[in-house]
Amino acid sequence: MAAPRDADVGSAAPSPVLDVHTHAFPDRLAAAAVAKLRAGARWYEVHPSYDGTVGGLVASMDRAGIRKAVLCSIATRPEQVRNITDWSASIAGPRIVPFASIHPDYPEPEQEARRIAAAGLRGLKFHPYYMDCPADDPRAVRVARAAADAHLAMVFHSGYDMGFERDDTAAPAHLRRLHEQVPDLRMVAAHMGGWLRWPEALRDLAGLPIWLETSYTIGQCPEEMLRRLLDAHPPDRLLFGTDAPWADQPAEVERFRALPIGEGLKRQILWENGRRWLGLAADPA
Repeated sequence: MAAPRDADVGSAAPSPVLDVHTHAFPDRLAAAAVAKLRAGARWYEVHPSYDGTVGGLVASMDRAGIRKAVLCSIATRPEQVRNITDWSASIAGPRIVPFASIHPDYPEPEQEARRIAAAGLRGLKFHPYYMDCPADDPRAVRVARAAADAHLAMVFHSGYDMGFERDDTAAPAHLRRLHEQVPDLRMVAAHMGGWLRWPEALRDLAGLPIWLETSYTIGQCPEEMLRRLLDAHPPDRLLFGTDAPWADQPAEVERFRALPIGEGLKRQILWENGRRWLGLAADPA
């Protein structure tokens, strides 16, 4: 893989790390949730890297040298929305930045987005497969507009998902059309814009004023395609993510640090871009 932006120069000090894409569940639900998701993987066997609890996530972060992580929850039914907001607010802390979730069939997304923001939360997770709703469906657009109006960011699953049949529910083009309708949304397209659909991500999303993150991409995306995605997208809109526990955080950090890109760009992706996207203070502690 040729080195994109190889003139980039950075500090010799190791960069702090912010993982913008992780998952955990309430302690009483974690074992069942992880088992169900693991069993639902249709394409190959999944080996979770921790037990699905917040404590397990923090221990994994410690092993990987990760300072902060965005914890993404997914409302698979409308009646889960308020409970997810309340739980997310209860686990927020110096290490964990919880994202709530608004299901597209929730009747009052504007009100809930304001409640999420008032609770001090910084964003939402939207998963088109688990919500059975493409990102440019009018219901999703309404949620996105509510999030933007409440100054919330949104992380979107993009591309195929190993738990579902391969169809166009989360094709990158849906996110492009959503961005055209809600351009002020701080949108993140997970998996470098489209897991296993990276040529479409390059065509439909690269270069837009949205963010792309690396989860489940390094080591899976062909090296030449990854280079093209990194070169085509604004360097200040690239983020580091893992999708833990479905990926191992220490291994993902190691893979990212081994990429042949400039150290300054690595620091941007590992920390600075995510910090600015979330509106966090400059101090990485």
